[in-house]
Amino acid sequence: MNNTEARTEEALAMIDRYINEEGIDGKKAIHLRLAVEETLGMFSVMTGDYDALLKLDKDDNGYQVILEAKTDMNIEKKRELLSVSSTGKNAAAVGFMAKVKEIYENAIADYEETVKLAREYGGYVNYGYMDAGTPTTSDPLALGYLSFWSLSNYKSALDDAKDESDDARDEWDELEKSIVASIAKDVVVGVKKNTVEMRITI
Repeated sequence: MNNTEARTEEALAMIDRYINEEGIDGKKAIHLRLAVEETLGMFSVMTGDYDALLKLDKDDNGYQVILEAKTDMNIEKKRELLSVSSTGKNAAAVGFMAKVKEIYENAIADYEETVKLAREYGGYVNYGYMDAGTPTTSDPLALGYLSFWSLSNYKSALDDAKDESDDARDEWDELEKSIVASIAKDVVVGVKKNTVEMRITI
């Protein structure tokens, strides 16, 4: 899949077939399709031309929408794109999925720079990052990620900070308005050696 309109239509047809074949109905079917639509919307406006693999999976935690891409964007190119704005930040990253897009793009740029770039440009978006050296029992590390960001960690960090920080409170408000954040059990962006995965669990 690449970020073109034709590929988007193919992906939506795929999710419709999957929902039908799995016999998924009611809210679960609606939520799964919404998650795919939001993922495709995010992917279609990503900086640069990317090829990615969109997969649907199921495990004990629920259904998963997975977007996987190779880490093939040069880190300097990413920095140049960010420096175009007057503030040197990506001012377009407003809203939860826009922030997830930034995490994903940064990770594609260079997995070794993922956390550094997020801290430099992302504000509270870096909350929720963990690396393989972080003591945790979280499932993402079991998937072989070198580092990862998760919605559950992000929520927890914002919840702790929102009473004392206007920025954190604003991001909490954005989170509450997000379709994906409201329907997903978790959203994880995980970095492997040469791939980046986003998993939305419904």
